[in-house]
Amino acid sequence: MTRTRPNIAIARREEDKVKAFLAKGPHVVSVLIYPGASAYDVAAAAEVFSTANGQLRRERGVNRDAYAVEVIAPGPGAIALEMGLKVVPDRTILSGDRHIDTLFLSGGCWEPIEATLADRELIAWIKRTATKSTRIASMCTGAFLLAETGLAIKNVTTHWAQCERLRQKYPHLQVSADNIYIKDGNVYSSAGGTAAMDLALSMVEEDLGRKLAMNVARRLVMFLKRPGGQSQFSTALLAQTASSDALADLPEWIADNLAEDLSVEALAKKAAMSPRNFARVFSAETGLTPAKYVERARLERARQLIEDTALPLLSVASRAGFESDQQLRRTFVRWLGVTPADYVARFRPDERSALTGHSLPRLHEVSQPWLP
Repeated sequence: MTRTRPNIAIARREEDKVKAFLAKGPHVVSVLIYPGASAYDVAAAAEVFSTANGQLRRERGVNRDAYAVEVIAPGPGAIALEMGLKVVPDRTILSGDRHIDTLFLSGGCWEPIEATLADRELIAWIKRTATKSTRIASMCTGAFLLAETGLAIKNVTTHWAQCERLRQKYPHLQVSADNIYIKDGNVYSSAGGTAAMDLALSMVEEDLGRKLAMNVARRLVMFLKRPGGQSQFSTALLAQTASSDALADLPEWIADNLAEDLSVEALAKKAAMSPRNFARVFSAETGLTPAKYVERARLERARQLIEDTALPLLSVASRAGFESDQQLRRTFVRWLGVTPADYVARFRPDERSALTGHSLPRLHEVSQPWLP
């Protein structure tokens, strides 16, 4: 009986959360677009919140929308988005100020963003509107709009390819190239591509609780918390950018030999280069020093083992090439901001079995329920 009490308490808290959220009336989600904005960003936010509306109807018989999604543009008429798709906004910034709960700033390629940054009327509208909203969020390069308004004060992320530009243009910000999304107070920012859906889904969980958000994720065939969800890109992706013939096979070799000596000297010998030249070329090709790349590769292997097996953490550390579980812990905290034990609790179905080493089914062998 005592084991079920925490679950009952959690269920009651989530029930109260849903009731309180619905009692406030439709939560207005406004997505700001402009010529050349990403069509995906607009669709990502709308899809997640509209799916949440549908899920509430299916699960609870709610006959009204919890979220009211609208599209706003700088001016009237159809707006040509990045892919050539034209969207007629629900209203414009000239329509007069209306209540907005969550304001999303869509991203796009650099040229449309640069032109939008020069629209001082729009920048002023964003700043004015955000001060009256519950939260404001940027998607992809929409982070530049967030920064230009001064609303982003400290921590922010954007598409990894634009992180350095964002740092240079707004040096007071701490720009992370490794996060899917970041919450800094009531200011949110997400990385490129599908990260907009991860961010929107996290807001659904924040508003309506984990259970409903999980069912929305299942319906959309996505993770509630993306495995390795803090990472915007992997060492394998970084390695794909390497163009040097000398490094062509090295990333794959590193991944297959994580328990070996992977010092600069050893890797340089493998690449038939001097240690100094190897370190210079490797950093230029991947954007990471050899030591950091190896650490990231070991971290990714450890995460994969945690997510896909029931191995205890000592075995995870050994198989991933770490000298000790303490080194594993320091690496997790440094790169992900969580301990390995916290990661186990987040990504394994039974964290107690995972920590004690008792057997668990592999994640891909766990049966998936039909969509609720």
